[in-house]
Amino acid sequence: MQVVYERFAAGEEIPVAKHLKNRKLSKYFNRETAAFIIACDKLLQSPVSIASDTPFYYSMGTVEYEDYGLPAITEASRDSHGHFSATAFATQGMVSVSPLTQFKILYNMPLCFASIEHGLNGDNAVLYSSVQALLQQALCAPGDGPVLLGAGKVHTGGLVECGVALVSRSEVENSPYRQASEEAIHWFRELAL
Repeated sequence: MQVVYERFAAGEEIPVAKHLKNRKLSKYFNRETAAFIIACDKLLQSPVSIASDTPFYYSMGTVEYEDYGLPAITEASRDSHGHFSATAFATQGMVSVSPLTQFKILYNMPLCFASIEHGLNGDNAVLYSSVQALLQQALCAPGDGPVLLGAGKVHTGGLVECGVALVSRSEVENSPYRQASEEAIHWFRELAL
């Protein structure tokens, strides 16, 4: 098993540009995506190469931080009575923040951008779940080859953690974490120790 775990403190710059082939993509990244791109690049730059159709699964944790201007969208989406209005949302709410914000709030962006960066087009999914669910997804992956697993979490205050692993089915089957109910990032944190 190969594992890379990255952790960036609140306010710490995440040097993602040197890990990208197309640096312009970084304008779409939130902190979790930037950290995950770095972790993936470090793992996939290793001597082991993987097939483009390698299954790739990502588990996100509870989002505790990062605002993206959502309170402004909410406020601008109210009608004259103070209730949410779909019309106001479409005409005023979403235009009150940068269009790039939409990419930063989608849960599948770390997985999508890492896949784009490394030319991965195998089976993939984003899970909002535990270590157990991520490992079970790996066991259900198509094919017999290795599987890429990732996880990320943005904590209250801005700390970001991300991990990525290239695992075999036997490593997953024999993992003592197969029944672990903690968020998936816990597994990567433990593996990195």
